Amino acid sequence: MSLASDRGTSESIFDLDYASWKIRSTLVVAGFVFYLGVFVVCHQLSSSLNVTYRSLVAKEKVFWNLAATRAVFGVQSTAAGLWTLLVDPVLQADKAHAQQSWSWFHIATATGFFFFENTALHLSNVLFRTFDPFLVLHHLFAFLGFLGLVFNLQAGHYLGMTTLLLEMSTPFTCVSWMLLKVGWSDSLFWKVNQWLMIHMFHCRMVLTYHMWWVCIQHWDGLLHSLYPPHLALFLFGMSLLTLVLNPYWTHKKTQQLLNPVDWNFGQPPPRSSAPHRANGQVPSRKGQ
Repeated sequence: MSLASDRGTSESIFDLDYASWKIRSTLVVAGFVFYLGVFVVCHQLSSSLNVTYRSLVAKEKVFWNLAATRAVFGVQSTAAGLWTLLVDPVLQADKAHAQQSWSWFHIATATGFFFFENTALHLSNVLFRTFDPFLVLHHLFAFLGFLGLVFNLQAGHYLGMTTLLLEMSTPFTCVSWMLLKVGWSDSLFWKVNQWLMIHMFHCRMVLTYHMWWVCIQHWDGLLHSLYPPHLALFLFGMSLLTLVLNPYWTHKKTQQLLNPVDWNFGQPPPRSSAPHRANGQVPSRKGQ
């Protein structure tokens, strides 16, 4: 095992000394700050440019900005996950031990994102007196799992990077919810996005089966490269994802295609009574 594969040339921002805890922790903080910045910028832009956003209650505004932030992370994660799954020969050659400089970068910054996500989620739950046990479990296991990879210099990165690919549905979820809020649930664009999102959730289920197969094939290597509590956490999280979370979310998103309802904050006005849109926006409505 090596912290980075041998290269003849420098790899720009990826060419760092990841054996250094200072480097790894700095990237975790950088990930947190970057996605906090995305959240703030989304709020500023939406406040200035979007009539619907200004009409939302505070809880919905927080969810709007979190959805956009998750979508940005979803793009990063999908690109990194697809590169791991389809292209990178080093991580594919040894799925239990191999590491790459670029995978270290993504694991550290993803840890920062999941720390931001947990912080925002719990603060939101306290402020607005809400609680989604599935979402709390999902983000807790994601943060602890990636934090374990940041601490463990011996762990392989293949499973961690393919775990990031599970975020492939996140950008579509963001678009779906925002279009619901602006009254576009009857549009072809919303329906196509919803179909793609449901397909992504089915792909997530297939991907988890692949990850289980990797675990079975490389069990001895995982036992030697992961600390027992970390491995147990990963297996328990994978079990929840496979048996509960993925099926539940896939079912809910399929229901939403047939009945466009905002499950988080209640049902939008009937399509037939939706006010005329101007430039993709609707006049502010009482109760939004």
